[in-house]
Amino acid sequence: MPASEHNSANACKDSLTTLLRGETLATTQACEAMQAVMRGEVADADLHAWLRAMMPRIPTTQELLGFVQAFMSCAIRVTAQTAPERILDTCGTGGALKVFNTSTLAALVAAAAGCPTAKHGNRSRTGLGSAETFAAMGFNINSTAEEEARMLDQERFCFCMAPRHHPGAAYAARVRKAIGVPTVFNLVGPLTNPAGALRQLLGVWDVKFMLPVAETLAARGAVEALVIHSEDGLDEISVCAPTLFLRVDRGSVVEEGVFKPEMFGIQSHATPPPPAQNLSDAVAIARGLLEGNDMDSRRDMLLLNAAVAMVVGGLRLSWKDAVGVARDMIDGRRALALLERILSNEKRQSATD
Repeated sequence: MPASEHNSANACKDSLTTLLRGETLATTQACEAMQAVMRGEVADADLHAWLRAMMPRIPTTQELLGFVQAFMSCAIRVTAQTAPERILDTCGTGGALKVFNTSTLAALVAAAAGCPTAKHGNRSRTGLGSAETFAAMGFNINSTAEEEARMLDQERFCFCMAPRHHPGAAYAARVRKAIGVPTVFNLVGPLTNPAGALRQLLGVWDVKFMLPVAETLAARGAVEALVIHSEDGLDEISVCAPTLFLRVDRGSVVEEGVFKPEMFGIQSHATPPPPAQNLSDAVAIARGLLEGNDMDSRRDMLLLNAAVAMVVGGLRLSWKDAVGVARDMIDGRRALALLERILSNEKRQSATD
């Protein structure tokens, strides 16, 4: 092993020693350790021990910031003409109960309403995530960064497939799969939008991660962001339980609060929406919602999350007015039209390649 790789791999071992002593990592130390992982210079056994050492505790803001810096130093970025200060992302951590692709559909609705949205996403452990559902609907989830930039500028929406933008994360895939539960990678992923989005609606799978994630967003200069977790265990805004939030504004965590459906003019439901049973069901649910045919709890949950996404995305609306706009985007089929226009453009582009 070359000396540079040896020193880099040692960065991960040194950070493991620090963690096992019960200490936290400095930002630089965290960055160097994660860069070694992202370059494939850390043996699986060492990476397994490192991730396990992180799991019993809440990562600090300094640690998350270092991990994010490492990811972005190796990222394939989406360089659009649209300024990052205007770009929205609705990517969450995953690891929570799954209902349907709420954040993905909310992103489409927000984009249809005028919010430039670079939806960062990946395949899901359930096989029913944003990537699988989009692909099954005919969306090209393997677009190049240049194609995504063009789509974002022209259509105000693109989908950024995480493994294509963060290829170094593949070196950790085998170990993460063996561990079988969410790791610090789940927290870092939504903080590394390839288009540099500075407006984010970010759900986390456990309330204990809300503050360090919000502080990391603030440290990275988020213009507007909400970190959310519902009391019924979702990383989305729930239709049947209060949803806790932390708000980031212009680089500072400025507010802690609770969302309830009634604040949006929506009646709470007694139970959460039934989850998709398989991929074809997930596609049917997405289509039904965008076509305005689903009028039950799923629709209300989409309206809630789309409304909040639009406000985070820069539309100056009250919560109730934002729900009204979201409803118009769905019932007027503008969100569906956006998706179909993108699919049509992709087919046309594929035919000319």
